[in-house]
Amino acid sequence: MKKVIFVVGSTASGKSDWALRLAEEFHGVIVNCDSVQVYKYLDIGAAKPTKEEQARVPHYLLDYVLPPQEMTAGQYERDFHECLKSLPDDKPIFVVGGTGFYFMAIEKGMYPVLPVPAEIQKQVLDEMAEAGGPERLHAELLQADPVYGAKIALADHYRIGRAIELIRSHGKTLTQIQAEFEQTREKFPYPLLKIGPDWEREVLRTRIRERTGKMLSAGLIEEVQGLLDKGLAEWAPLSSVGYKETLQFLRGEISREALMEEITKNTQQLAKRQKTWFQRDKEIHWLSGATGFPEARALVEKFLTP
Repeated sequence: MKKVIFVVGSTASGKSDWALRLAEEFHGVIVNCDSVQVYKYLDIGAAKPTKEEQARVPHYLLDYVLPPQEMTAGQYERDFHECLKSLPDDKPIFVVGGTGFYFMAIEKGMYPVLPVPAEIQKQVLDEMAEAGGPERLHAELLQADPVYGAKIALADHYRIGRAIELIRSHGKTLTQIQAEFEQTREKFPYPLLKIGPDWEREVLRTRIRERTGKMLSAGLIEEVQGLLDKGLAEWAPLSSVGYKETLQFLRGEISREALMEEITKNTQQLAKRQKTWFQRDKEIHWLSGATGFPEARALVEKFLTP
């Protein structure tokens, strides 16, 4: 039976280093679960493992999506399970990344994306644009699906509209769709351990600033300019942190000094969101980023012992 270890955490937390060391020691493989590292040509800004690091341990789902393709959580989920089926049973699989939504997709599955006819989409969009439209649609949602409607703010026009579209086109509320999904979804098919390095906020802030400086010194600006030269300015992953600020710099919208500050600030905000997401999962063993690696190693050894 394959055994899977999730190595999760905020950006710049050192999770990739932990996964590499653990996979090397326990003769395992690494499967990437970072939504930017899946893309070809995004190396420095994505903090992708170096060619030397990749040579130490087999890596999968890394550096394989070519422009202008765009990865979705649903496609990643399919790729992940196909990948795991192809891997040998006797090697531990270390899944590493900071994209919480992808981890949720591969562990718990995703709700089905039900199609909505174009005429109903237009109908709801037109009603939303009318005076008092959001209030009327929200009231309709509350009447049809009081459980879901009570969770959605009046200002969240997208979710109100999407819920109404599903009710009108399929006769099902989101509460019903979610309940059906919970009854039919399959459990994660492999034994699973979850670990993650954790840092005090100020220490992580320092690590983020240092990493940003290293990225710029390593040629982040040149990397982004090369992508622009390929005509990829509108490619979706270039809106991710590190790349979008560098695009702003190259367009003359911010200075070289501001570039460092903007990337650092936005990376800190990303790290905060990642930590909030992962902390909802009570199965994760959080260990000190500074001193917790021996404990992580012991947890993995115990998990892998027959």
